[in-house]
Amino acid sequence: MKYNGIIESKLRIIEQKLAEIESWNILSFNQLAESSLLQNAVERALQICIEVMIDISERILALNKERPLPTSNENIIRLQELGIISAKPEYNDMVKFRNFIVHRYEKIDLEIIYGILKNKLFLFSEFVNDIRKS
Repeated sequence: MKYNGIIESKLRIIEQKLAEIESWNILSFNQLAESSLLQNAVERALQICIEVMIDISERILALNKERPLPTSNENIIRLQELGIISAKPEYNDMVKFRNFIVHRYEKIDLEIIYGILKNKLFLFSEFVNDIRKS
């Protein structure tokens, strides 16, 4: 299914933020830990990527004549049920991480952020590819 230009522009936001993160060339946990600027930048870029995922899920449901569900996680699950995105529990983990950032903003564990940088950043690209293929 082809989606409108708004969705494509939002997918480009994810790609842009990923490119920014990669350009910061964070090679070690210590490098991240020693720079509050990098910490804040990475945290915000990840939050934006996840917010965009959530927004896209709501828009696609609306385009499919479905009402968005009560929670962002339910919307992601619904896209999985519809076969629009892969059934990856990691997508839901990202939404949970976003909720954690928003509601526990005073102290985010750097090990979690670094773990996402090193082990889960590819999930955003997979989400983008899933949407573009649908």
